[in-house]
Amino acid sequence: MIFNIVFFISVTSVLIQGTTLPIVAKWLNVALPENDKPLSEIEKFISEIPKSSLQEFEILPDFYAANKRIVDLDFPKSAFIVMIRRNDQYIRPGGSTEIEAKDVLMVLADSQEDFTKVNDCLYKPKTQ
Repeated sequence: MIFNIVFFISVTSVLIQGTTLPIVAKWLNVALPENDKPLSEIEKFISEIPKSSLQEFEILPDFYAANKRIVDLDFPKSAFIVMIRRNDQYIRPGGSTEIEAKDVLMVLADSQEDFTKVNDCLYKPKTQ
């Protein structure tokens, strides 16, 4: 019986205090507006990270990148090949991974300019 009484009082106290605390803080003018709240270190770090996007690049047999290792491609530093789809299998690439014809590269980059550099790196004519 004592456990039930203590449990009921605890739950009721948490519910009442938890739901009324923001309201009472606003009445007393001690609540901070959302835009004036100080940011924690992790929130500052996350807000400074550029927002990235993902694009796919298909490699055809006549492209420069076909049958070359990733390390040999002069790939932009600001873009990352996060996965390669080859024959319905997914490969986690490394610098020594050889790109084959018909591979689909999934590239993560921060801006459209980065994707343009990737495109130039992968699709330049073989004569270069």
